[in-house]
Amino acid sequence: MSRAALSVPRHRAASRPAATLSALCHAAAATRLSPRSAAQAGPPLSSVAGFSMIRRLLMLLALYAVATASPAAETARAWLDRDSLQLGETVTLNIESSESASEPDFSALDADFELLGRSSSSSVSISNGRTTSSMLWAVGLRPRREGKLTIPPLTVGKARTEAVALTVGAAPAVAAANAGDDFFLDATADPQLVYVQQQVRVTVRFYYAVNLTDGAVEELSLPDAVVQKLGQDRSYDAERAGRRYRVMERRYAVTAQKSGSLVLPALNFRGRALSGNDPNALFFGRGRAVETRSEATTIEVKPRPAASAGGAWLPAQSLQLQIEGVTAATPARVGEPLTVTVTEIAQGLGFEQLPEIELPAIAGAEVYPDKSVTRSRESSGWVVGERSRKFAIVPKHAGKLQIPALSLDWWNVAEDAAAKATTESVTVDVAEAANQPAAAPAAAAPAVATQADLPADSGSAMFWRLAAIVGFLLWLATLAVLLLVLRRLPRRAAAAAPSVAFSPTRRSFERAVADGDAAAAAQRLLAWARSEGLRANHLGELAAQLTAPAQREAIARLQAVLYGAAGGTLPPGLAAAFAQGFSGAATVAANDAASVLPPLWGGR
Repeated sequence: MSRAALSVPRHRAASRPAATLSALCHAAAATRLSPRSAAQAGPPLSSVAGFSMIRRLLMLLALYAVATASPAAETARAWLDRDSLQLGETVTLNIESSESASEPDFSALDADFELLGRSSSSSVSISNGRTTSSMLWAVGLRPRREGKLTIPPLTVGKARTEAVALTVGAAPAVAAANAGDDFFLDATADPQLVYVQQQVRVTVRFYYAVNLTDGAVEELSLPDAVVQKLGQDRSYDAERAGRRYRVMERRYAVTAQKSGSLVLPALNFRGRALSGNDPNALFFGRGRAVETRSEATTIEVKPRPAASAGGAWLPAQSLQLQIEGVTAATPARVGEPLTVTVTEIAQGLGFEQLPEIELPAIAGAEVYPDKSVTRSRESSGWVVGERSRKFAIVPKHAGKLQIPALSLDWWNVAEDAAAKATTESVTVDVAEAANQPAAAPAAAAPAVATQADLPADSGSAMFWRLAAIVGFLLWLATLAVLLLVLRRLPRRAAAAAPSVAFSPTRRSFERAVADGDAAAAAQRLLAWARSEGLRANHLGELAAQLTAPAQREAIARLQAVLYGAAGGTLPPGLAAAFAQGFSGAATVAANDAASVLPPLWGGR
């Protein structure tokens, strides 16, 4: 966060659309006719060369006019290198603008701040034919009073920044031994009374008012605690005992692993400083050796309280449990996975201390967990641990599906009391699988008109009606014989050749199984099923149409690999389950084969 008062943080180029000559030329070149379009146009390219040139010029002018007529709005933002400090210390205000504008007017800050040195820089970048530029100003500020201060909105060109808040604490008391010293080292711990595995914020500050040629502060190390350095070292100015100092600040997160007294040892600084009365020291000497050390600090660590709930011990400043991805309005179908993400966020705990996330068994669905995603970050001196995990929930039946509420017990160290983080339960409506084959209705026997039902008519009309009825009955008989012949053909073929015919889609499925590629095996299994006449858009829909339990079980294990954390390992016996084809494909394939019409739209 904090840097030197006059230091400039890293530059950020504020992106905005810009019409450059290069971009316009690219757009004009894109209008050239391809050989195919030229052939379709009729005349050769040489006969339309003049027209093409005019069209490219018009396109160039149009793009330039649009780019210059609607420029992107200017933007500006302001931020501080830290949001809290003590009276007498300095902070750096940074102002960034997306346009090359004049320096903002900082007079509005005079009431609450003393303005120190300032600097500015600019940056220009060109990417994909677009030019972006930005201006950055850095101003050192020293608060005039303690309390909640506000950096008001500042005008930068045609834009204005947002207000920025700053907390200024009282000036710290300095031990008499340090008053007026050229340099001294200070180490503080907050809080000093904690529970086991609760984070302690340790801040080490080195103050110096002389020129140093080199030097280093000893790193903190403890045998009975986990020590984690937070961020980078920060540098700023401060006033102690009426003297101005430059400060180097380093922060640690310390977590005690057992109860009792935890002693933070004294830390040492060793370096070399230039002597003020030696005129040759600056050019010829390395300066005199200097050394100082901080005071040791004792932290009392309490054991886990008896009032805490069983399970994981989570002493934190705050803890949140979140579930995302599914709401009551989320559409759901049988066999199609729903993806939910559960996240734990704890202030004062690293992600290593958070328990693994699990979903309980859900009635009417299969649950496949993914691998957890974890990270720890720093916020205002606290470690913020995050653990996130995705789950694929595959409904098995239509109707109401309830995702139960989740809860996590933790200990609120700010209130010294037990707490519970919870989520709300979610109920979704599950529809039938898409393209689910419906039960075929019973075929109605064709009604044959009797003589009594026929109206009185001439003998010729009666003859033709009887001829039509006889022809219809003969057609039905022919159709029945044809169906019987077609049904016997596959059986004879099976008797002559016991092995099932191999199609290209089946071969590609078996190759994917041999390669161990679960995703490719699922895609090629569906392609094979569709080539056999099954209506299968996903594995759940395919399993609903099969009658063999072994094939249904094989698809369920394949879904577990795809949606779970098995890492793509194929279940054993997948290819063997389909060695004789699909258990539900015979009827549909026979009906498709009996059709004398070609498939609609030229087939699949």
